[in-house]
Amino acid sequence: MQIGIAPRLALVLAVFAVLASGLTGYYAYDTSRRLLVERAEKNLLTATQVLGQRLVVALGNAAKDARLLASQAGRESGGEEVLARAALALLQVHPEYFQVRLIDGRQHGLERLRLDRDGQRITRVQGLELQEKAHQLYVSQTLRLTPGQVYLSRIFINRETGAHAGFERPTLIVATPVPLADGVSHSGRLAVINIDLETLFRDMRMELPGDLKVYLTNEWGDFLIHPDPTQTFGFDQGRRVLLQDHFPDARPIVAGEMDSVVVSSGEGAQGGLVAAFHRVQPPDFASQRFFIMGLAEPLDYVLREARLLADNMWRIVLSFSFLALLLAWLVSRAVTRPLEQILLAVRRFAAGDSGGSAPLPVQRRDEVGLLARGMEDMQSQIRSQVEALEESRQAMAHLAHHDALTGLPNRVTFFDRLEHAMAQARRQGRKLAVLFLDLDHFKEVNDQYGHQVGDQLLQAVARRIQTGVRESDTAARLSGDEFVVLLNPVHNGEEARLVAEKLLQRFRELLELEELALPVQVSIGISLFPDHGVSAQALVDAADGAMYRSKNAGRDTCSMAEPASPPAA
Repeated sequence: MQIGIAPRLALVLAVFAVLASGLTGYYAYDTSRRLLVERAEKNLLTATQVLGQRLVVALGNAAKDARLLASQAGRESGGEEVLARAALALLQVHPEYFQVRLIDGRQHGLERLRLDRDGQRITRVQGLELQEKAHQLYVSQTLRLTPGQVYLSRIFINRETGAHAGFERPTLIVATPVPLADGVSHSGRLAVINIDLETLFRDMRMELPGDLKVYLTNEWGDFLIHPDPTQTFGFDQGRRVLLQDHFPDARPIVAGEMDSVVVSSGEGAQGGLVAAFHRVQPPDFASQRFFIMGLAEPLDYVLREARLLADNMWRIVLSFSFLALLLAWLVSRAVTRPLEQILLAVRRFAAGDSGGSAPLPVQRRDEVGLLARGMEDMQSQIRSQVEALEESRQAMAHLAHHDALTGLPNRVTFFDRLEHAMAQARRQGRKLAVLFLDLDHFKEVNDQYGHQVGDQLLQAVARRIQTGVRESDTAARLSGDEFVVLLNPVHNGEEARLVAEKLLQRFRELLELEELALPVQVSIGISLFPDHGVSAQALVDAADGAMYRSKNAGRDTCSMAEPASPPAA
């Protein structure tokens, strides 16, 4: 049994409706998912930059504290007790400081003053427990600085004996030389502050959400802080655990090509993360050392709202799909008949029956009526476009065979007509003539009045030539100020000469242009077929040569071509 158009249309409409609903739901889910990821990337980048600024501020404060200690140590009055009280105050205010020292570089780096944090207690180390630190890199590097400059070490695992709370912990050293009274040179001593990196970051990230993962690397990309502690300080264990290996998209920031980068890893890669990394370079230090700060958020946490939206969206899609099935059947019954009318009209129009197309249901006020009126408008536009294309084709054909400036036939058309006329004259034993016209002193007109007036003059010359010959004759422009006329038929050379004389007489009258009246004369050469040539080019060349004899004879005259030489035996 053949299925009718109504049930088939109903099925198609239902499929399209369900597909549209499904695609709409998927698009809404995908868009919300993308927007959530973009929002998380933006928020993470902002939070990373803020956290990086906090690190800059914290290290800047440490630099100020080191300068304060150095200035206190540089005073002659008060001695080490005043410095000790200042160091104690700093340790009490800054829980991230675990050691403050005054080191004398002149005595093999002997510690002159040292306060250590040991749990909740702050201990002052004295006597024989004070150590020599001349072998430590931070001592020699700091002593090379001028007063006021501050040394910032790389982050390392502290293994200095007697470090108490900082032993075997990630450490950052801030140090500055102690100035002399002149403030220009230093005394060979330096004030040193040891900072516990974990305590510093614990205080910095207190306001961050608990699901955020914090990363910190040195300028080479080695992880110093990582959610997985086994990934940190790999270089201290004879291996390299690098940011650019874990997050390849972060290579530009390690290479110094970018200051910030956002990375989104897919499901399963890094557990599915959205991460942002920012280059942090504290400005208060003599070294150009920088760090890379990073924050990451699990992709599952970012997309939890999208999953809730997806559950609700699919319920809505299923409901609309069921409703679409019912409405599809009703709509198909309503639109089948007018659609058949439209289809019939389209078939007739496609078959070329533009005048007797089937009537369209344009009187309807629903979507089918809109479609019918749109089809009617389309048919009208197609007819208009076909007519316009035909006019354009005719115009292009005219341009291909006519001179663009004067509208006369061009060289190609003239030679084509001359060939046909010669073939016809050869069959009928008749003659034809070619007149070659060249304007006298046309260059002077161009030089005196400009090319615009010259173009107007050529157009006026073309009109005067056309009105001076018969309708059966052909006037054409070859190039520049050269024109030719095909006289077909002529009985003899005298008849052609009479036409040439008539043209000369017409050109002895002033040519009226838009703003000028110019005297223009022509020189004419005449050739006859078959007397002066049996080919189109030969006839034109003969007329051209005769025209030059007219110019040599004083211009404003016509000359007949010389008979063609018989071919050599």
